[in-house]
Amino acid sequence: MGHHGPHHPHHRHHGPPHWLRRLPLPVRIMRGVHRRLVRFLVLAMALGGVGGAAMHAAIAHGVGHVACVGGAVLLAAWPLAWVATVRIVRPLRELARVAGDLQGGALDQRAQLPQSDDEVGEVAGALRDLADRVSRQLADQRALMAAVSHELRSPLGRVRVLVELLREGTAGTTAYDDLQAEIDGMDALVGDLLAAARIDFEALSPRPLQARDVALRALHIARWPEDALIGGEALTIQADATLLARALSGILDNARRYGATTVTLRIEPDGDRVVFAAEDDGPGFADGEAERAFEPFRRGPGVAPSGEGLGLALVRQVARAHGGEAGAENRPGGGARVWLSVPRG
Repeated sequence: MGHHGPHHPHHRHHGPPHWLRRLPLPVRIMRGVHRRLVRFLVLAMALGGVGGAAMHAAIAHGVGHVACVGGAVLLAAWPLAWVATVRIVRPLRELARVAGDLQGGALDQRAQLPQSDDEVGEVAGALRDLADRVSRQLADQRALMAAVSHELRSPLGRVRVLVELLREGTAGTTAYDDLQAEIDGMDALVGDLLAAARIDFEALSPRPLQARDVALRALHIARWPEDALIGGEALTIQADATLLARALSGILDNARRYGATTVTLRIEPDGDRVVFAAEDDGPGFADGEAERAFEPFRRGPGVAPSGEGLGLALVRQVARAHGGEAGAENRPGGGARVWLSVPRG
């Protein structure tokens, strides 16, 4: 889903030349129709010229010859009309056949779509791109579901053990808190999956928002005090409020797990974007770990599995879905800085 799955190479398509693809779509379609019309007009003119010459010669020899020539022209024109019809309909029939296979789930049949620089080629190219996208999404969905099922086994196993200990009366004093933590972790994972699904299906609802309002909501979700927020006054952004708040709470949760005692959420303008950055005074990232932190279910060294959801992978997915970006780096004075950007309103 999104950036979670493996990389899938794109198929090479020998379609129209580069200069033709740069023309507007209506112009390319009209060009293909115009070329076919010219071909058949030239053929019709040639037949008319030959038929006219034959008729002229026949008139000189009498009415009987005219009838014979007229019949011969009709006999020649009939199969030629069928040939023209077959040539026009053949790519449409092939297009319809492959489209039916794609509708039935046979996405590998997209390689059989006709390739040309006319109107049929345009429709075939659009279907091919759609099939490629669906194929990548399905592969990513399968990869993500496999990872999620693996991630859920551990917290479910710990919940089962805690329930048995509580039933036997041998659980420790923190058993209920531990049980609540496992439930919260699984709830976070389910919430991240729903958010990622909204992005994959392009179900975003961006609208003008006050940057500080979204940041305060994220602090509330992450159970972090409001005085941790710095900046953002009078900054308006264009974003989906629910998804952005979840992403911001994600970078705050990351700071809580890997940071030390102080965490701040800073809002700064950056050209046509607004940057939200969670800064902590922890040990920072080890060499090469800053970029790897955005891999799905990636955990830093020394952190026990806890079913915390997709983590920074979802943060980057949300940022890119808004036309922004996300990143991580070590702070010059120590600690880490994880940020994401979204367009200004």
